[in-house]
Amino acid sequence: MSALGSFKSISCPKGTACPHVNCLFSHPGEGDNSRPHVIPEVAAPIITPDLPAQDHDGGPRKRQKTLDRSSSSAMASDNLMLRTMPQPAYKTSDGSMSTITSDGSNPGHVRDSLLEPEYDPSSPALARVPPSKDASQYRPANYVTSVSTHSTSLSPSAAKSPSYVGNALRGQSLALVPDTKVSLKSRISPPPLKRKLSSPNSPASKPKKQATQTPSSTKIQTHFSTPSSTPLSTPSLVIEKPKPKPKPKPRKPETLNPRLITPSPASHELRLKLLKLLHAEFARLNKDLKTKAKDEEKELVLSDQELIWRALDEEEQATKKGPIYTNVIKNRIMSYKRMTQITWIEEQRKLAVAQCSSKDAAPPNGKPVETGLTPAQEIDVAQRLLTPLKDLALHGYVPQVPDKDEVEKVRKGVEAAQGWEKCDRCNQRFQVFPGRHEETGQLASGGKCTFHPGKPYYPEQGSTRNDASRPVKRYRCCHEAIGDSVGCFTGDSHVFRAPDPKRLSTVLSFTETPENPGAEKGPAFCFDCEMGYTVYGSELIRLTVVSWPSGKVALDLLVQPKGEILDLNSRFSGVFPEDIANAERWNQPVLPPVDLTEPVDGIKKGFKIIKSPEAARDLFYSMISPSTILIGHGLENDLNVCRMVHPTVIDTILLFPHRNGLPMRNGLKALAQRHLGMQIQVDNGGQGHDSAEDARAAGELVRFKIKQEWTKMQDGGWKIVDGKLVEPRPKTKA
Repeated sequence: MSALGSFKSISCPKGTACPHVNCLFSHPGEGDNSRPHVIPEVAAPIITPDLPAQDHDGGPRKRQKTLDRSSSSAMASDNLMLRTMPQPAYKTSDGSMSTITSDGSNPGHVRDSLLEPEYDPSSPALARVPPSKDASQYRPANYVTSVSTHSTSLSPSAAKSPSYVGNALRGQSLALVPDTKVSLKSRISPPPLKRKLSSPNSPASKPKKQATQTPSSTKIQTHFSTPSSTPLSTPSLVIEKPKPKPKPKPRKPETLNPRLITPSPASHELRLKLLKLLHAEFARLNKDLKTKAKDEEKELVLSDQELIWRALDEEEQATKKGPIYTNVIKNRIMSYKRMTQITWIEEQRKLAVAQCSSKDAAPPNGKPVETGLTPAQEIDVAQRLLTPLKDLALHGYVPQVPDKDEVEKVRKGVEAAQGWEKCDRCNQRFQVFPGRHEETGQLASGGKCTFHPGKPYYPEQGSTRNDASRPVKRYRCCHEAIGDSVGCFTGDSHVFRAPDPKRLSTVLSFTETPENPGAEKGPAFCFDCEMGYTVYGSELIRLTVVSWPSGKVALDLLVQPKGEILDLNSRFSGVFPEDIANAERWNQPVLPPVDLTEPVDGIKKGFKIIKSPEAARDLFYSMISPSTILIGHGLENDLNVCRMVHPTVIDTILLFPHRNGLPMRNGLKALAQRHLGMQIQVDNGGQGHDSAEDARAAGELVRFKIKQEWTKMQDGGWKIVDGKLVEPRPKTKA
């Protein structure tokens, strides 16, 4: 006996006056399953005359069999009603009584009218309903009383469905075709149900999944005929099967042979040799994983074909590096040769996650930031985020123009050094020759430079260790430990940079932003500069200015540096020798038009090049005033390379500070990914960074912060009145 069934041994405290039809307690004259229920009138399915007739005169009424326990909750409730309720009697065309039997058949003919269940005053259930009360008050507000159709078509299998009969008993009907005629008429209301009923027009009242095994998206249409005097016939069910989804095309099997790349960065023999070495390292790591893998790591084991695909993909990515293909692929082979099993498992897991989430990944541009403010209002809020520069001189910012006397002393020291510098990459001493060496024609001594272009880092704890307690610091470019090799990349020349403002002033003097009345009420700007190495150190080679908060490019041009170029730093700057060679000269004092056409055959079209950094800076000055907000990431580098002293800036490095404070900094790529979902500075085959993209990312980070700041201001009582931000009134003391 269930826990609820135990209440049947206890008499109801209210006795025959109990108003609850489904009362858990026992009542006088009521036995198990003998308590009659009031049944709603329904348009129950009438079976066609060709079904076998059965004699029901004076015989006991059969009850519906129990549904399978695996059916849905709606079907289970139908089954409960059918097991506990007597079947309604119907009057056939010949005047005899008929019911729907347990197998769903009806021996009678076409139903002319539905008889009410006979009223039995001695019934305990009916006796407890106050006779003075109208039965309609016990009816749910959204109850559909009765549905009768002139003619219904239904197959015997559908009529036998318990869910169909249960839906009919609850006043629910199947979806009708547009020409169906429905009339509503009610005589006896049903008992109130414990669960809430929905109206017929609401989505919740739509028929749930039927007992028939049809797909969830299959459409079933029941056709009805209009004449009411014709006998019911077998329904015509039109089943529309859902269109199968196209299966993803299986990946084509490949052999261990380099893919065709035009133009090829190396000979086929060399590429094949390097590919086999790379595949051998993959096979070794995969074999070790297969023998030592735990249950949750077995899914990371690759098949032979997957190993080939992995090696081909890796080698193809290296071919995008162009001239440095050989160095890149050799570094990758060495990194896998030194890779431990733990690191290989981590890399496999990251690759699996990337493949699974590639379809659902955020778009490269991320989601736009919605601040709820107009551009003018955003500029007003941005005034609260300005970066103070007076205390940042130790971290590279130049708050004022260096003194001329100090600059002159530094110039004399540079002349005394006779061009000897320290390489910014390999720390080797070398000599530069501005204007070239008279005898050799060289720009720098020391020959080629071998170095690691990637920054050092500490790997994740437990991934790569020499012992149990001491982590190994490695380079991001090749994952080699510091001290294992001189470098993984070779440059044509040694280079240097001089960050001291007085030393920078010996090449080009710093100037303060001049007054510009026409730009005082203009927009803010995000700007980003790309630098290359010359005989004078790090110089400006590209200037990009983006209007904020619109994000439109206002100025984008190449800059001819003052000194001879040693290295354009193309893998980071995105500027290549052919860009400068093919760029159009711009000597006008007005802003050049911005051409945003895509590169063709790897060559960027529409680039303009200006004659000097001073001319580029003057163009920039024509757009701004000292009160114009300049936005960027690591603005001290951009301002110093332009030799600008600007008082109104917002630096995202200080807006999103590192947890360890300066000089530690968060990278722009990581901040854009974390807060905006933007993918910037991706590996694009050695094409370098896009300065316009970096400038926009910095601007969106500021808008992200403005959204947070405006929320705090609203909490503090700030409001927008007539399009302007209004500060809350200070509370007066009583």
